[in-house]
Amino acid sequence: MSTSLLYHAQDLKGIHHSRTEFTEGRTVFHAVVSNGCCRCSKCGSHRVVQSGGVYREFKLVPTGTRKNLLRLYIPRLVCRECGAVRQVYLPFADRRKGYTRALARYVLSLCRLLPLKTVAELCGLSWNTVKEIHKAGLRRKHRRSKLGGVRIIAIDEVCVGRPRKYLTLVINLESGEVLHIGRGKGASALKGFWRRLARSGARIHAVCTDMASGYMAAVEEHLPEAKSILDHFHLVKYMNDKLTLLRCQLFRKAGDEGRRLLKGTRWLLLRSRAHLGRGALFDLDEALRCNEPLYIAYYLKEELASLWSLSSKAEAAEHLENWLVKAANSGVAMLVKISKWLGRVKDKILNWFDCPISSAKLEAFNGQIRRLLKNTCGLRDQEYLFLRIRDLVDAKL
Repeated sequence: MSTSLLYHAQDLKGIHHSRTEFTEGRTVFHAVVSNGCCRCSKCGSHRVVQSGGVYREFKLVPTGTRKNLLRLYIPRLVCRECGAVRQVYLPFADRRKGYTRALARYVLSLCRLLPLKTVAELCGLSWNTVKEIHKAGLRRKHRRSKLGGVRIIAIDEVCVGRPRKYLTLVINLESGEVLHIGRGKGASALKGFWRRLARSGARIHAVCTDMASGYMAAVEEHLPEAKSILDHFHLVKYMNDKLTLLRCQLFRKAGDEGRRLLKGTRWLLLRSRAHLGRGALFDLDEALRCNEPLYIAYYLKEELASLWSLSSKAEAAEHLENWLVKAANSGVAMLVKISKWLGRVKDKILNWFDCPISSAKLEAFNGQIRRLLKNTCGLRDQEYLFLRIRDLVDAKL
């Protein structure tokens, strides 16, 4: 193989090919450093004297399934200008690396499509080497994001392991970019983000959070001028969870006939009446007719879910106030408790009509993170995990 072909196919610069050897299922290229590259790696002077040298081997981009290897003689040079004694600088490989930069770029392109283990087998590298190459590439690609132009954000947590381990995520709802990843959940996981946000001078107009009191309190403390919006998906889900809990309590207290009617109605209670067929509606009505607390809770849940279909904030405020009065006077302890809590955060619910945003993008992104952890069987390196999460933004949210 000629020197020019190695240059164009493997991006090997500053070497002269001497011979090729085929052994043990791989191709070994023997080469020496060209005279033009024999200069001091410290000052760049060509006034050098050779003083010995060493042989080094570099893994190259494979040809199909066949591994390629470069065996190179690297001279040691004594500089007459600065007196430094160093090896020749190699423009195609980093220091203390046994592979070329072309192979590193090839590994990065494969990591976008294949698991690390498969990439390691294809390139003849160890799993740890592939991981370090991928990590270094992601570190260059995803430098710390700038917060200056951020206007609308969403905050939520995602479970990433057992026992319960959480990450707190902050994303830009306009661009989908991950702005912050913090360990744990609650206000303490956002401390670093607030410091960066204060230094950036960004003016946040709206923040969408779930029902976690820690996030809402942190937003009120650090962004008092921003509109804090309670995500309506989490609110409806909260009502569905409470409705399921109430059904379980009634099932345990009911007799044989009551249990027969309640059995199998869990998913009927969670769905809207508009999405149920005639047979499902009959079964649901039979169960509600015999359980007054469940009847009240179900229709109050449906009434609350219709809040976001109203046309104006004033109409929604009146609707929500009437709902709170009905829940408080329902006689169902669970609904009374819910009405007291929603009464304290009703302004955050109604702020949606001023800025209609939700954390749906962030919830979809959380699903991608869980799939990443499942496919990789977990990632112990925290920095690498955070970089892989940031790299998921390339996918459509």
